[in-house]
Amino acid sequence: MDYEDFIAPFLGSSKIKDKAEAFRKEYWGDSFPVEVEDIIELKLELNIIPVPQLMEMCDVDALITSNWESVYVDNRKFSDERYKNRLRFSLAHEIGHFILHKDVYKSFGIKSLDNFYKLMQNIQQEQYGYLETQANKFASYLLIPRNELIIEKNKFIEKLKKQNSVISNMIISKKIDDKTLNSYIAIPVSKKFGVSDDAMEIALNDIDLNGV
Repeated sequence: MDYEDFIAPFLGSSKIKDKAEAFRKEYWGDSFPVEVEDIIELKLELNIIPVPQLMEMCDVDALITSNWESVYVDNRKFSDERYKNRLRFSLAHEIGHFILHKDVYKSFGIKSLDNFYKLMQNIQQEQYGYLETQANKFASYLLIPRNELIIEKNKFIEKLKKQNSVISNMIISKKIDDKTLNSYIAIPVSKKFGVSDDAMEIALNDIDLNGV
């Protein structure tokens, strides 16, 4: 394949969301957090292969092969509990490629880290960036379904309102903007879904902008 001529397919957010919802229902159900590692190994029957210094070599902490047999992960992050939530999102991102970009990745011919390195050296970064954005959206919808998030957000806001605190008074008097509030509640709400604070804050801002 001539990587320089590659044009990423267009996929709207609603289509990506529908695919993520369908995938979760088929392979996981309604419990949280979604244990993506179990889905990959037990349901999809793909091999998760820890690779030393994957991040340093390829600037990614997870990478799926074009034959859909293996997912490489950065060994340091795979073995360090502190990166559990980040790796969950990264693996969900790779499932996004598996669901959204099967034909594309097949044409890339990624069978090794060298193949991926060659791809990144030659592909138009803007076009590859579209694939990454789509996979990130898939991961977010898979791990943080918006209907469930709205319920959790409202529950936490009601809990805050009952407290005699500066933040509760600001919420009641509507003197706090949505983005600031989302930043405040992202940490506690993220715990249910097993994602990073940053991923949760993006999802919270998304429902304010686009609804469910």
